[in-house]
Amino acid sequence: MNRLPLYTLLLSLFALPLAGCGSDTEAAPVEDDHAGEAPGAHDDEGGAEAEEEHGDEITLTPEQEATAEIETAVVQAGALAAEIRVPARIVPTETGQAQVGALVDGRVVRLLAAEGQAIRRGAAVAVIESPEVAQLQGEYLQVQARVTQAAQQQQRSRQLAAEDLISGTLLEQAVADARATEAQAAALAGEIRAHGGAVPSGPGAVTGRVTVSSPISGVVSERQAELGAFVQASAPLYEVVAPGQVYADASVSPDVAAAIGRGDAAVIEAPGGRRFRGVVQFVGAEVTGETRTATVRLRVTNATAELRPETFVTVLFDVEAGTEGAEGRTAITVPTEAIDREGAQAFVYVPVDGEARTYARRAVTLGEATGDRVEITAGLEPGERVVVDGVFALKSFRSRGELTEHEH
Repeated sequence: MNRLPLYTLLLSLFALPLAGCGSDTEAAPVEDDHAGEAPGAHDDEGGAEAEEEHGDEITLTPEQEATAEIETAVVQAGALAAEIRVPARIVPTETGQAQVGALVDGRVVRLLAAEGQAIRRGAAVAVIESPEVAQLQGEYLQVQARVTQAAQQQQRSRQLAAEDLISGTLLEQAVADARATEAQAAALAGEIRAHGGAVPSGPGAVTGRVTVSSPISGVVSERQAELGAFVQASAPLYEVVAPGQVYADASVSPDVAAAIGRGDAAVIEAPGGRRFRGVVQFVGAEVTGETRTATVRLRVTNATAELRPETFVTVLFDVEAGTEGAEGRTAITVPTEAIDREGAQAFVYVPVDGEARTYARRAVTLGEATGDRVEITAGLEPGERVVVDGVFALKSFRSRGELTEHEH
């Protein structure tokens, strides 16, 4: 009879924690997927999803669209221009190189420029002493003395004519003599200046010195003058080359020349691999040389001092498929201006159907670049419309929009 109370006591002790556990199970609330999250966390996640879905779209105001001057074009698949590589030689333009020398014989007394030095147009590069200029300066002073004498005679004649002491004919003769001597002095002064000398103000200024100046701005590429040497008229003292003012003369086959026209774009590749833009100036009509090639001259639009005259380069032409030496294929291409580059990624902007002034930025994969167009291998389909002008403005508007979001 004593075992029953003990059994009952033990059973009641074990039941207490079990009851507590059952109490917790019954009181537990309905499970919430977002339990424990901070208030508003779910809203932020939804906003991020919406931003991810629409973050690459931008809607412009009418004023922004007018400022951007956006133009679109329909994407089409066509024959990809074939690339041809030909050798070329860099030559200076008509005003890109100058042989600088004196116009009279003389002895070099000063050298004012060194090889590699950058100089401006009109800058003095040398001084020579010329006997010819010294003689001209002396003649000028003699004529200038007669100018003074003729002017005084003219003044006296006017006074005498006013008193009716001489005839009008004598007065006219005095006036003519004064004008003739002035003209003679002016001619001598012009000749002295044309040679590079200074018009003397007196006998002590007759030096015969002539300043030789550069007719162009550029860099001194070669110095041929030596101090103290006697040089003849027009003998080159310096060679000055204007960096950037160069042509590329390419040698192409007649078949390729027929596929190239004035104004066509091309790429000039320097020996180090750097590329420059070129525009065809003319295509030679004659085939010359043992190689039977025609000359195509290109103006290099972004040339630097790296492209020195007589440098040999490679020119890349884009010609129609089927041209001899070229292989073409069908591909989707867009103007290079249509591409928005961001690091290694490339994007285009396409209008959003049904939404006015709204454009979506879409990632694309680029293929070969051909002149002013680039191949799209993924991301666009024929028949789609893409922004071809105004991409920079769209990129700018989008960037400012992203900055505003970050501020908030």
